[in-house]
Amino acid sequence: MNASRRLAAASVAAALAACAHPAARAAPATARPAPPSASAASPSSPDAMALEVGRLVNEHRVRVGCHPLLWDSAAARAAQAHTDDMVRRGYFAHESPEGRNVGNRLHDAGGTWRGVAENIASGQRTAQGVVQSWLDSPGHRQNIENCLYTRQGVGHRANVWTHVFYNVGL
Repeated sequence: MNASRRLAAASVAAALAACAHPAARAAPATARPAPPSASAASPSSPDAMALEVGRLVNEHRVRVGCHPLLWDSAAARAAQAHTDDMVRRGYFAHESPEGRNVGNRLHDAGGTWRGVAENIASGQRTAQGVVQSWLDSPGHRQNIENCLYTRQGVGHRANVWTHVFYNVGL
């Protein structure tokens, strides 16, 4: 399959996935390249394993012909908030008990997006383990390999993981 057909197929698949959402408007987000190593994490930034997930996902994306995702503070805030909420309240779902989804959370965190998706996982003890489990799942893999996404953020706590992907809206 040529690159443009693969890009189109990935885009359609991600749009059909339960964890992908259509366009909406929100406030601007701040992006920066993914940190080169997880050792740069501080108490106020994502933990080392969250940063390692971002790095591993980018390695995989480059292998399949996509650009690396930029680490995005709004996506990271949305991902961490959802992870913290799931751990604190003892649920595991893309929607909160009140029905809030990744699009709502990214908007609340200050992200402007046209397309957004989210991968969640529970029980994996390492960044490598969670990335591999997502790559083994067709819907999660489609989100990782969707070349239209340009930004990412990861949340992690108590072996619960949230990965938010999006492309910037206007």
